[in-house]
Amino acid sequence: MTVEPVQLDRLSDEELARRAQRGAMACFEELVRRFQSPLLRLVLRKTGSHTEAEDVVQDAFVRAFEHLDQYSDRWPFRTWIFTIVHRQAISRHRSARITAPAEAMDNTACGRPTPADHAGEHDQQQRLWSIARSVLTEEQFAALWLYYGEDMAAPQIAKVLDRSWVSVKTMLHRARKSLMPLLAGLAKDHFGAVPVKGIAEFACEKEGAQ
Repeated sequence: MTVEPVQLDRLSDEELARRAQRGAMACFEELVRRFQSPLLRLVLRKTGSHTEAEDVVQDAFVRAFEHLDQYSDRWPFRTWIFTIVHRQAISRHRSARITAPAEAMDNTACGRPTPADHAGEHDQQQRLWSIARSVLTEEQFAALWLYYGEDMAAPQIAKVLDRSWVSVKTMLHRARKSLMPLLAGLAKDHFGAVPVKGIAEFACEKEGAQ
């Protein structure tokens, strides 16, 4: 009897993890392929170096593979791997002052698609994330990044940051409150009296859902 090969791209992250736990290396390699880019974006803001960010992510994948038996699918695999990478980055840069490069704050990283004919929107997004990085605490920025950039819910962010979901909601609220006056000023200074959708969304979007 001929067994059809499994199409890995059709399997969920959790199913791939379960198969990888049973020794299917190809499934773990598929998980690496899926998560390498978003994890690099997350770590790049911490390191300021592509090379160092790649090292952190590579080390995190090695750690994830070594401790794959500890993964439980009661949490999304996505949350589990982000937690490992976040802790690896903290461990490596605990005593360093972290500066976010502007290139890590681009439109792709923050998950806000821009119409090709709106040339100023890209710069707006860069300024927005740069302002956020300069005024928020590391933890507040990480929570905001995961919420908007990675579209994680509060319970998932709580798992990554090792906080309660109530703490995460408080963090998001305080981050928005801190940013509102600065973002309003940015809109006024650079775009006149016309409201800027991206800035308004960043500060207020999903507020009711919290």
